[in-house]
Amino acid sequence: MVWENTVRRLLLSVVLGALIGTTGAIGQRAFAETEINAKTVAVRIDLAGRQRMLAERMAKSFCFARSNVDPMSQVERLQSAMAAFDEFHTGFVEGNDTLELFPEASKDVLVAWERVDLMWFPLRSIYQRALDGVSISEREFAQVVGLTLELRNRSNDLVAQIRHKYAKVFGQGGLSEGILLDVYGRQRMLSQKLSKEVCLLAYGHDREATTMEISETLKLFDNSIRAFIEGLPIAGIPKPPTEEIASQLRVADTIWTAYRPIVATLAGGGAATLGELAQVADESDAFFVEMNKAVKMLAAYQGSTS
Repeated sequence: MVWENTVRRLLLSVVLGALIGTTGAIGQRAFAETEINAKTVAVRIDLAGRQRMLAERMAKSFCFARSNVDPMSQVERLQSAMAAFDEFHTGFVEGNDTLELFPEASKDVLVAWERVDLMWFPLRSIYQRALDGVSISEREFAQVVGLTLELRNRSNDLVAQIRHKYAKVFGQGGLSEGILLDVYGRQRMLSQKLSKEVCLLAYGHDREATTMEISETLKLFDNSIRAFIEGLPIAGIPKPPTEEIASQLRVADTIWTAYRPIVATLAGGGAATLGELAQVADESDAFFVEMNKAVKMLAAYQGSTS
């Protein structure tokens, strides 16, 4: 299969990259001295939300690689997402000065982190076996889908615990600021989730359930991006606090507008060509990059005004 051949060509770089990443993370954790303040709490919420995105990104890349949609790039993206998830996951507990993560001391947050850890271990094992060139069965593929859902949900619980624990650091209105940053970050995750669902539908995985899910995700995605750009006070979402953030949101929305018709066609029961699937895979990544900039801008804004 193309998947196995691609993996074999990348195996050496995967191993070396993992070793380098692990060594660097240990070096950073040993001297974590990051302080708890508005800036580092905003970073913490941002990165915790990013973990939800990475959960979906890994599953998306795994599915597209298995479907032979630009498999070389998808395997590299899976490898990169796994390394990032590992680094952030460890940094939340032990600290990482480079990432501006302070060591965690809250019992409630640590319990939520442990629940993520328990789900990440078996999912990571399947991905690593695939990267090592082991053939993954259809049963294990279905496990990846289920484990991804649970990992995302548990990561979401971790975000909520962090947001609740450190809301007061933002001062008055801190909880609402934390929630706003959280929902901005959620849009990154939705871009990867939607792309994953496109792949699952094309792959033929549980077509009825996946069609329903992609329709729901599409609606949430549309409503959310419009709320960010225009504001939706009834839902507690204000207009962008700066023109720079508003402009960045419009850049992301332009990318979304370009590939939305393909997603809508699939959600309506239609089909997509291999080229269109590759377009969704690539442009959902482009959307993520631009939306991530907006999230970083909002985090920096909140960290500087609290």
